[in-house]
Parts: sequence; structure tokens; C-alpha cells
Amino acid sequence: MKFSQHSHMTTTPVFEDLHGKVYHGDFRAILPHLKFDYIFTDPPYNVRYKYPNYPDNLPQEEYQSLFSHFKGHKAMILHYPEDICNVVAPAIGKVEKMVEWCYNNHLSSKAHRSIAFFGCKPDFNKVKQPYKNPKDKRIQSLIANGSTGTRSYDWIGDIQQVKNVSKEKNAHFTNQIPVELLKRILLMTTEEGQTILDPFAGSGSLYFACRETNRRYIGVEQSEEHIQVFRERLEAYSS
Repeated sequence: MKFSQHSHMTTTPVFEDLHGKVYHGDFRAILPHLKFDYIFTDPPYNVRYKYPNYPDNLPQEEYQSLFSHFKGHKAMILHYPEDICNVVAPAIGKVEKMVEWCYNNHLSSKAHRSIAFFGCKPDFNKVKQPYKNPKDKRIQSLIANGSTGTRSYDWIGDIQQVKNVSKEKNAHFTNQIPVELLKRILLMTTEEGQTILDPFAGSGSLYFACRETNRRYIGVEQSEEHIQVFRERLEAYSS
């Protein structure tokens, strides 16, 4: 991913409403000017994906340096586990916790990704999961006493990728993270009213997750095309 020069980056958002704001440009230029509680992002994976405006093929050292800007912040990074171990963690520091997102994938051998937590940890008691064995007498007793489920697990298998036939799917890009997955992680880790920064905002999925969980959102995105798709998604969401 080849970043353009910082000169076009300004501290004036190209979009702002009661739920958040979006800036156009390179996050490195504006990060020192932003106030936020957490970073949560699904970055480009540096696998030569054909993003608008920039190739996804940085030299390894330069790619790793992007994540070094997150050091010292509470951060949640969604990536493949090998890259978290070999690229992300060496740049940011100690991984406090890993949660696996498992999904059906008939196109490649990759059927899971990791969410790595830096400087923070998820609280699995904040999001309840349905009991797997509701006919068990002990579980029935818990349910009878008002329990609505068990704590979440350190893997998520009930949320699938955004498929081409999904209503959530936009027609422009293939790599789209489900809003429900983002909401799950936000609910486990953050609190209402806190501000979440996405330095690689893409088409704005985290904005909708923040909006639906009463968090504030800040997005930074270099691609004008992605920002336009975000505007289209927002218009459809609001209609």
C-alpha cells in the first residue's frame, strides 16, 4: 500500500455527524491531533490487493512501521495470525489477548482471522452466548433462574464473512468486515460514549458498529473511492 504525501491531509473532516467523523488522507499526519480511547482497525494486508489509488505491496519494513504509530495506545487489530506475530506485534508490543474469528471460506485455505488486543483485553462476560446444551439439567436450572446465556468464548464462529449476496455487501470491494463482528468486539472491550479510531477506515463499517453501540467514531481513509462508498452506505442506512 503506497501512501501519498501528507500534504493533502487536513484537520478538517470531510464528513461529520453526531456519531462520528471521517478524514481524508494519511492517518500518520493527523494522529497526533486526534483524541480517542481505542484504535480498532482491519488494515490492508499487504498482499497486492488492488485497492483504489495505491498498490498493496509495501516493503516489509515499511509495512511494519505503519503499526508502530499505534504503540502506547489501546489497540485492536484484525489480521491473519501469522502477520500479527511477525509484523504487528513487533511494531506495537505485547499482545494481551487474541480472539479468533472463524468463518466458512470455500475460496482459499484461510478460514479464520485473529483480533489482537494491545494495552487492553476483552471482557467475555459482557456479551452472552446461547447455551450449547440447553437440555442439560444444570443449564435448565440456570435458565430458570434468569440466566440468558454463558460468557462469550475466545473464538467467534457464528458470524460469517460478508458474501456477495448479503444485504450488507457493497458492490465496490471484496474485503468487507461484518458490522456484527465489529459490534461484538466493541461490546466486549469498550464502553458507551468512548471514541474509537479507525486509521484504515475503508468504506466505514466501524462507523456503523459504533453508531449501533453508542460509541463515537473517527475514521481516516486515503482512498476517495472508499469515502464515496461510505457516503452511499450512509445514505442507504439512513433511508
